[in-house]
Amino acid sequence: MNLEQTTDRLILRILSADDAEKVLQFYKDNAAIFEQFEPLIGNDFYSLEHQKNLLTYEYQEILKLHMLRFWIFEKDNPDRIIGTVSFHNISPNIYSSAQLGYKMDQHFWRKGYCYEAIKAGIRIVSGDIGIRRYEALVLPDNTPSICLLKKLGFHKEGLLVDKVFLQNRWRDHYLYGYIVPKM
Repeated sequence: MNLEQTTDRLILRILSADDAEKVLQFYKDNAAIFEQFEPLIGNDFYSLEHQKNLLTYEYQEILKLHMLRFWIFEKDNPDRIIGTVSFHNISPNIYSSAQLGYKMDQHFWRKGYCYEAIKAGIRIVSGDIGIRRYEALVLPDNTPSICLLKKLGFHKEGLLVDKVFLQNRWRDHYLYGYIVPKM
């Protein structure tokens, strides 16, 4: 698998600890938005050291094919992270499934970038690892994310009650699923 993939408008890149400053800036720029939808992992999340450690850990997990995270860049600005799409809990063989995660810099919403990156990511993970089922969790009131998942072909499969501890309380999440069409 290549560490860098391209689409019509984007570069999808696997990063290393050397890129921690870019990742930290991405998270700091979008902290108010992201913290509505995700729990913070550790009290030092917004530190350079934490991001270096996280990128090192993720890179090791990528090598084992347990997860895959692409950081999203515009082709016209290949040095600024505008988003990320990740595939985690990758289970090949009889389960052939992975969980999808994504986030975009708030200044790049509604441009179709997230859609483009996820489509490319699914194509790559399906082709290189053989995954055919994808799952995504979304808060019931996150209408933009629900619309994105539907546009991608995901279908709501149910409600997971008290799934994630977020903003100091347990929050329900919808489970959306997508099966790669047979070729």
